[in-house]
Amino acid sequence: MNKRIRLALTVLVALLALASFSRFLDWMNLPSDLWLWSGIVGTLLLLVVVPSLIAAIWRPQRH
Repeated sequence: MNKRIRLALTVLVALLALASFSRFLDWMNLPSDLWLWSGIVGTLLLLVVVPSLIAAIWRPQRH
């Protein structure tokens, strides 16, 4: 994969993660316990998914 494409994909993943994180923080501000826990779970999920995606993008390709 070309370095520019990898960089573009990394920026795309980061922007989508930031938008999702903002949504999860909004959920945590709602007055229900369900929304609070949904926001916490979503945030923790981002902590696992985003680094995994970035590592997969930058992993050397096997030919």
